[in-house]
Amino acid sequence: MPKIKITGGNGKLPREEILSFRKFRSDFYRNDALYVATEEFVTDMLLNKTSAFAKSLDVRTISATEDGRRIGQCLYIVAPDTGFAQISHFDCPPERKDIADAMIRAVKSTAKECGLKKIVAGLCGHLSYGVGILTETDLKNSFDTNYNKMYTAEFFKDFKITRTLSAYRCRLDDARSRLSAATYDVGDLFVREADFSKFKDECETLRKLCDATIGNTYLYAKTAEGHFYELLKELKLLLSEKNLLFLMHGNKEVGFVFWHPDFNCAVRAGRPLTKAAFALGCIFNKGKIDTAKLNAIGVLKGYRGKGTIALLRALEERTRKYKFIETNFVWDNNIESTLVNRRLLGGECRKFSVYEEYL
Repeated sequence: MPKIKITGGNGKLPREEILSFRKFRSDFYRNDALYVATEEFVTDMLLNKTSAFAKSLDVRTISATEDGRRIGQCLYIVAPDTGFAQISHFDCPPERKDIADAMIRAVKSTAKECGLKKIVAGLCGHLSYGVGILTETDLKNSFDTNYNKMYTAEFFKDFKITRTLSAYRCRLDDARSRLSAATYDVGDLFVREADFSKFKDECETLRKLCDATIGNTYLYAKTAEGHFYELLKELKLLLSEKNLLFLMHGNKEVGFVFWHPDFNCAVRAGRPLTKAAFALGCIFNKGKIDTAKLNAIGVLKGYRGKGTIALLRALEERTRKYKFIETNFVWDNNIESTLVNRRLLGGECRKFSVYEEYL
């Protein structure tokens, strides 16, 4: 029988455990042609608690060892005021369902001890850090997109609740022609680019708009001041002001779109990646980046429709050098967003699932 060990809690994890967790992930995904290790930047943030948000979390590692060798692991995460435990970074060999079951039992037991009523598999702290266990794709992971071995979902098939998500992708020429067919008059709305001389303030405006426009999205938790600044500050050198666009009505921000190049196009898959190597790859291989990633879009109620069109037109003007556009996740039961994505972008390129169990 494998030995299950739970390490951590509200304080910082021991350095030795952090190194062991990271090494196992590095070895587990080595030579995987679909995996670009930019996801480990989130892993490091969670393990080392390098942001105010991460410091607010109860983060524990759950590891399975056999004959002194680690053969499976995951993260147990509880965010404040959510009332459920999250399972993320779930890595286990496909033939060892016994290990997967043991780790899931450990999560359930720990959650019960903490007085929690539910566990959610596929969330990484907050929706802004990715959501979903990947179930279907033939593309390497894009920047800001979760990745796992495709068989991982099988370990959660007995969970009572399954919710599905999709990402959409198409050639930008096709999206452009569909968008040009939309005849909305945007009226007195206009779009401005962010002012990076006030980067922290603009990130705070983004945060407030996210909470106000997509805050009702399932599993989205309200954010604290500074959340998006901490998320984006290390990426600032690779962004420009055109990557963050605000929809304006007079002098009031009533919507936003955040997009960025798919930086994963510039770095190799299947190998470890430091932040310095990532930055250098993006600088020297930027010509390889052929995809624009639509990370998030939101419009206040009362401005939707024509406001969304105004933002998408502004996005189109700023992404003409790219060949493809890809969205972040969209919940499949969000009929309005799903119809918009299918109309403008066609079919799905990635499928994800979130699994839930009441205790």
